[in-house]
Amino acid sequence: MNRDLFSRRSLLKNAAGSAGAAVAVAQGFSSAFAQDASPAAAPPSGTITVSYPDQAGLKPKYVTQAAESLHSANAGTTINIDLENVGDDDFYTKLLLALDSGNGPDVFHMGGNSAGELADAGYIEPLDAYLAEWPDWAQFYPASVQSSVQYKGQTWCVPYGLDTRFLYYRKDIFTKAGLPSDWQAANVADILTSAVQIKQNVPDVLPYALYGGQAGSSGTADHAFVPLVWAYGGEMINADGKWIGESAAIRKALDYYVQAFQNDKVVDQEILTTTKPWTAMREKLGSGGLGILFEGGWVYGGWYSKDKAGTEANVGYTLFPTESGGPSFTIGGPGTCWYINAASKNKDLAFAFIKAFNTKDIVAALNAEDPHPAARSDAAETPAFKAQQFLLDSTASLEHAKFIPPDPNYGKVITAIQTVTGLVADGELSAEDGVKRYTDELKTALGDDLVATES
Repeated sequence: MNRDLFSRRSLLKNAAGSAGAAVAVAQGFSSAFAQDASPAAAPPSGTITVSYPDQAGLKPKYVTQAAESLHSANAGTTINIDLENVGDDDFYTKLLLALDSGNGPDVFHMGGNSAGELADAGYIEPLDAYLAEWPDWAQFYPASVQSSVQYKGQTWCVPYGLDTRFLYYRKDIFTKAGLPSDWQAANVADILTSAVQIKQNVPDVLPYALYGGQAGSSGTADHAFVPLVWAYGGEMINADGKWIGESAAIRKALDYYVQAFQNDKVVDQEILTTTKPWTAMREKLGSGGLGILFEGGWVYGGWYSKDKAGTEANVGYTLFPTESGGPSFTIGGPGTCWYINAASKNKDLAFAFIKAFNTKDIVAALNAEDPHPAARSDAAETPAFKAQQFLLDSTASLEHAKFIPPDPNYGKVITAIQTVTGLVADGELSAEDGVKRYTDELKTALGDDLVATES
């Protein structure tokens, strides 16, 4: 998510007009707390509220199933379910108000990339003591999955469906262009070379989609700039926790934008200004109007549900190549996770709900219906999950995943990335000037002490 927690909180408080108004808005979340919190051997009891957004209606039956199983095993419990029929951003706005007032649900559902900002604000409870007593935590693999929800040495939330990304391509378009239908990009440059060949031989389709500028939202970073930096052997943040403003890899990533947009002209300039360009690009790839797109693993499910046979026949996917051709990689993410409110008076029962939801069977069923890699390794071994080859491949891709750390400053970094990629893509800045501008943008947003440069 591209957001700055503390400026967001200030904005919300101003909009509410007063602390009292903020509390009034926050009362949309139930607050029913019953006992002190600490991992304990005694059966959980009391009352909690579980709140989550779900406009798609994918999770309610599983939330209910978890609540009912928890109540059945612990008769002295009450689990109030607060399903919010809103988008994630609207839910997050309301949630921040509630947490800031000391209220809010005991358990809530939010992207794992919010862990850093929520932890710094003191809104969430670290879970390490609970996880140490939960044998199933060992099923959450590989080690990078567990580390993706860690911040400052502590674990803050539990994922169930993970995020991965693929370099998707249309086999039918590749065949018409004279490219192999089992394409594996030899290196980063081969993406552009293939896009040029599509442009020349199949002129009625878009060759390639590369997000840039503000229109691309967080996809400008996660689905475009960051994988390029990693492909060229660079990093976004160093071992000291400083964001890297100038490096050879960042320079090469911006030069890639120049090549794609200005020199080869294989990416339509409208992608920089179209509202939510990912919607159109995903639709075009699925319908055969776009040749190449690096996007989330989750988009495959939409194509598959609409046209199973056509998707299996024509949509290829591969890992992102490096400058030298290997090893290829993907960008992983913890997806949406369950958190415990630091203000909850019943953290034992709250964690008991998280365990009840994150069983092998629920994780397998939910991620088979809404195709994502399963966070639990044993869930990936169930028949429902193994029935889809894409699910097996997406789960296997996590062995090659790099994760962006849940640093609370990442939202500001995304804004800097959007600014510079937009200027470079539309020809206002050269790659060299873009690197300088990126460094300046980071220093302005983060402060000089949090920005590093490399040769």
